[in-house]
Parts: sequence; structure tokens; C-alpha cells
Amino acid sequence: MQFEMWSIWHFLYIASPIVIMAVLWLILKNKSQKTKYIVGVVIGCLSLGVLLARNIDIFVRTGWDPEILPLQVCHFGNIMVFISLVFRSKIATAIAWSLNLLAAAASLIVADALTGYADIFVIRAQAYIWGHLFIVLGSLYAVIFKIVRINIKSFLIGLGVVALLLIPSIILNSYFNDVLGYSINYFYVYNSHGVPFEFIDALAARSQYGWFTINWLYTAFIIVTFGLAMYLIYLLQKLFYRKDKTYDTKHIFTREKQGRADKKLM
Repeated sequence: MQFEMWSIWHFLYIASPIVIMAVLWLILKNKSQKTKYIVGVVIGCLSLGVLLARNIDIFVRTGWDPEILPLQVCHFGNIMVFISLVFRSKIATAIAWSLNLLAAAASLIVADALTGYADIFVIRAQAYIWGHLFIVLGSLYAVIFKIVRINIKSFLIGLGVVALLLIPSIILNSYFNDVLGYSINYFYVYNSHGVPFEFIDALAARSQYGWFTINWLYTAFIIVTFGLAMYLIYLLQKLFYRKDKTYDTKHIFTREKQGRADKKLM
């Protein structure tokens, strides 16, 4: 079976994380926080499992490939969803919600990468389908079910983590593409393939420094655009807590630490 853009299956794929979230909301809205957390752990583990299955398949079939490095926005997102829901990390949730959710949702809508597979039931195609679905679902789940509440500190640290990853991504993009001849676009900062910014990419030529090349204008535009988008989406999550000003995210080990403190007092 081959995937077709804007077919009934494509529209169902776009709607699937929202439908699943609505079903989960109806089932879990009156359940305990422990139950909600357990469901979140399952979502997080599935998110990471899809990425691992994809990378193992690539390695078994072709050996080492730069595609295995989780520096693509959405592959990085699978890891952030796992850390967010399993360890209730505010920083991972901030990244997943404000960056990876946007990129994964766009990949559901513009899923033309799936048309390159003769059969969508191969592992790589299934990894695309389920990997992006779990990023959207997991990012929404963490915030809507108040598994984690993002504050400004965690958001700024999350921006810092993304900024630190951008540096090796920019260097590796040039090395893998210009030196080794691969087609890699970590964080979409190498060129406009995969994002609708061809006009910016075409405004300036690439600058070359030995083997390293970069389009400074395009790279700066992507960083600023993604940064602004992340901040706007961060503000959106505050709406879910507008009636609960005192809500505080509990870390996975909070109860254990509290138990030890109580024993010391006895």
C-alpha cells in the first residue's frame, strides 16, 4: 500500500493525535494523577521505542548512517517526549511542547516523505507515522493532563539546550553534506528542504571556509523564527493553568525523597 497526500488516510493521520487525546481525556479526566502518569509513561516509552526501532533497522540494513544521530528535530523530539513523561522533566517538556510539537504537527500535515515508500508497512515508513504521532500526542498529554507544568526558567534552559545542539548540527550538516556527500538537514538549518522558506534560502549565497559552508542569512532566519515560534507556543500552555495558579509539578522522585525526610524526623 502506497501513501497518497490528501487522501482519506492522510486526513485520518492528521486527526489521529487529536482523536486519541480526546479519548484519553474522556477516560482519564477523573482518574488519579498516578494513573495519568502511568499512561504518560507508556506514551513516552512508545515514543522512544519507535525511534530505536527505526535506527536499528537503518544500522542493520546499511550500517552507519548520519540519519541515526537524533539531531533531526522530530527524532530529538521522540527522546524529549520520553524524558518529559517518564521523568517529569520541565526542561524536556518545554522543548517537546514548544519546539518538537510544532515540527511534528507540520510533518503530519506535510507528509510527502511517506510518498517515497512503495509500501508504508516497512519499518522506516511506520517509524515516520508513529514517531510523529507520539511526539504530538506526548507533548499535548504532558501539558493538558498537567503531568508537567512549564515555567519560564525551564523554558529558557530548554532554549539553551536547543542552542547548544545547534552548534554541532550546523557543523555536521556541512561535513556530512559537503564533504561526505550525504543529504542531511539537522534542525533544518542547512537548507530549506523540508520547510517553506526557499525564498530566504535563495536570497544569499553560501559562504565557504575551507570544507565548511553556511548560508548565514538563512541560518539566522531559521533560528530566530523557531525561537519566536517556541515562545508563542510556550505562552499557549499557560492557558491550561490559568485557573490553577498554585499547581506545582512533582518530580518522579519527590515522594521517595519526602519519605526519607519523614523517617529522619521520627
